[in-house]
Amino acid sequence: MEKLCVDDTAVLATFSQMCAEQGLLQRPSGLKDGDVSDGINDKTTLLRFLQARKMNNADAVEQFQKATKFHADKKALPLYDLISIDEYEDTRKLYPHWTGRRDKRGLPILMIDAAHLNHAAMVEWRRTRTITPSSPDGPAPSADMAQRALVFHDGLTRFVLPLCTAMTDRPGPLVPVTNSVYLVNASCISLKQGWDLKDFAQDVSWILATCYPETIDRIFVCNVSSYIITIWGVLRKFVDPVTAEKIVFLKATDVSPTLEKYIDPKNIPSQLGGHFTFTNGMLPDLDAGIRKALHWTAASDGSGTVGLPPGPIKWVTDERGRREAVATGSVDGLQRTEKVAALGS
Repeated sequence: MEKLCVDDTAVLATFSQMCAEQGLLQRPSGLKDGDVSDGINDKTTLLRFLQARKMNNADAVEQFQKATKFHADKKALPLYDLISIDEYEDTRKLYPHWTGRRDKRGLPILMIDAAHLNHAAMVEWRRTRTITPSSPDGPAPSADMAQRALVFHDGLTRFVLPLCTAMTDRPGPLVPVTNSVYLVNASCISLKQGWDLKDFAQDVSWILATCYPETIDRIFVCNVSSYIITIWGVLRKFVDPVTAEKIVFLKATDVSPTLEKYIDPKNIPSQLGGHFTFTNGMLPDLDAGIRKALHWTAASDGSGTVGLPPGPIKWVTDERGRREAVATGSVDGLQRTEKVAALGS
């Protein structure tokens, strides 16, 4: 996100006032004491909605209201603390997920291997569309497809983007990081598989466009074959037009030279010609800059190497005003509250 000009700053101030008048800037129900509002209704989030509507206040308020209501109806905020970690990790496999690495501008790199969006995965995904979720009034409630998608993508806006924003080892460190680079390995996708993804593409596109506008910088679909364009002709009608314009298709011979313009080879997955070992559904493998900037509470993976644990993670402020990363979610029906790391001294 670039620095705002004077006119845009004035529009944002008006938009914030309009949102306040609608009660959209009140502390949302579902946040606990100390939880920060980043990615929910903070200034940076408001600006994303405003930019998505081309700085039109009325249109932006309407979309922000819709997104806020959808979150509330689906009880996404309390579920962020209570969702089963197993459900969260199963959801990670279905959507582009943070690799733990950043591009040359400091934007987080998200990836998915499309081979894993197979028929079995779609059968399970469709099952979660029709289940009746249990109430998030106790530990480990069951969640439907939309709830899982909201909680998972809230992890991007509530944890990943603020973390990358806090990093000073990037160009323009005073400018918030508000979007991500998406990588898709399409080398194994088949025409039949593409047809099977129609409902999935439609639902995911609606959630992203409505609730997470302007969180995508580019989507690089890599290792495409000739019939991918045929598949895209089918799927495009189910994808938000703004998102569709950000998609770049790359043949195998074009992947490395294109990605290396934006990403250092050490952070490019090996499937795409780089040196980074990526496995679909893996936990973030944090780059050296992020590891160094965080003050770790303990080794989270049990091997003596510090890293992020599975499940949702949120930012809270401690009694000194310092930000701490706290792992949430439920394990075996018991809610987890585990301090992982802190920002600052």
